Amino acid sequence: MNRILNINSLQDAKRELEKINVSSQGVEVMAPKAIGLSIKITNVKVGAANILKQEMLSIGGDAAVARGVVNGRLEISNMILLGNLDKIKKLIKKLNNQTIFGLPEIKQDLINIINGQENPHSKILNCNGTKLELNETKIMGILNVTPDSFSDGNQYFDADKAVKRALEMIAEGADIIDIGGESTRPGAKKINAESEIERVIPIIKELRKNSDIPISIDTTKAEVAKEALQAGASILNDISALLFDADMIKVLQNFPEVPVVLMHMRGTPETMQDNPHYEDVVEEILSFFEERINFCEENGIHKERLIIDPGIGFGKRQKDNLIILKKISEFKCLGVPIILGASRKSFIGNIYDSDMEGRLAGSLASTAFAFQNDIEIIRAHDVIQQSRFLNVMKEIRKV
Repeated sequence: MNRILNINSLQDAKRELEKINVSSQGVEVMAPKAIGLSIKITNVKVGAANILKQEMLSIGGDAAVARGVVNGRLEISNMILLGNLDKIKKLIKKLNNQTIFGLPEIKQDLINIINGQENPHSKILNCNGTKLELNETKIMGILNVTPDSFSDGNQYFDADKAVKRALEMIAEGADIIDIGGESTRPGAKKINAESEIERVIPIIKELRKNSDIPISIDTTKAEVAKEALQAGASILNDISALLFDADMIKVLQNFPEVPVVLMHMRGTPETMQDNPHYEDVVEEILSFFEERINFCEENGIHKERLIIDPGIGFGKRQKDNLIILKKISEFKCLGVPIILGASRKSFIGNIYDSDMEGRLAGSLASTAFAFQNDIEIIRAHDVIQQSRFLNVMKEIRKV
C-alpha cells in the first residue's frame, strides 16, 4: 500500500531503507535525507543571514528571514533554516571558510545540533556516587511531606507513612524519589528552614537506610539543602533555579558530585499566577536557562551536573503550558537533561473537568509527549501507572 512513512529518527530511516534492500552504502547516504529539519537561529547579523539563505538555496533548501534582511534595512534577524539532515550537513561544509558575521559560531551550533541528531548517546548522571543512566525516560516519584501540597498534602506528613510510600514507589518502578517539605502550589505560604528540616531529614535518613536509590531534595533553602545532602540526599531540586538563596551555589560547590535541577518560574509560589505573560514562552524560558547555566558554570558547577525543568504550571497560562508540552524537544538545544513535571496539574483539569485524582489520563498523555521526544525524566505521583505506561511505550519502540 502506498503511504507516507512515519520517520522520526535516523534509526527509523535506516530501518525503512534496509527493508527495501537498499545497499549498506546507500542506507548511510540516503538516511539523512529522510530527516526533515527546521532550525531556528536567533540574533543573526544581516550579512550572515543573507549568506546562509543563499547557501541553503544553492543546495536545494531554503531559509526564512525577516522582512528587511534581503535589502539590508535590518541589522539583525532571527531565521529558520528549512531542509533536512543531509542539507544541513552540506551547509556546515560550505561554512568552513567563512570567518565573518559570526558565522563560525553559527557553524559550531549547527554541528552540535547535528551531532545530537546523528549520535544520540546515553547520559550518565552522577548522583553523589550513584550512577543513573538516562538512556530512556526515567520516573521521579513525588513524595510531599507537607500539610498543604496541591495533590497529596497531609497524606505523607507522618514520617513512617512517608518512608513506606517511598519504598512502595521504588517497588512500583521509580528511579528517583523527590522529597519536598514545603508546598509550592500556587499561593502557597513560605515556611522557615527549621520546620522544613524537621519534616524531611528523618525521612531521608530512614529511606537511605533502606535503599540506595537517588534521593532528590526539593528545596530553595541552602540550609535545608546542606542538611539533606549530609543526611543522604543525592540531587538538589530548586524551583527557583538558585535565585532565592545566594548561599545555594556554595552548597553545590561543597558537594561536587551532586546534580541540580534548575526550574523556570515567574515570581514566587505566592505570586506566580498573578497575570503571567509571555510573547514567546519557549524562547523566553530558553533565555532564562541559558543565563542560569552560564551562572552555574562561572561558579564551578559544570554542565554535566545540570538538569532543567521548564516549570509547567509555575507562572504559566494555560496556553503556555500546552506550548511547552508541544515543543518540549526544543529545550534539548541546551545540551542538558530535561525533567517534565506535569503530573496531576491544573492545566489538565482545564482541558477536562477533574479533581487531582481524576487527572491520571492527562498525566499519561503528557508522559507520552515526553517519551516520544526522549525527555530524560518525568516527575510523577502515580508511579505504578506511569511505569506500566512507559513499559508499553518502550516495547512498541523496540519493534
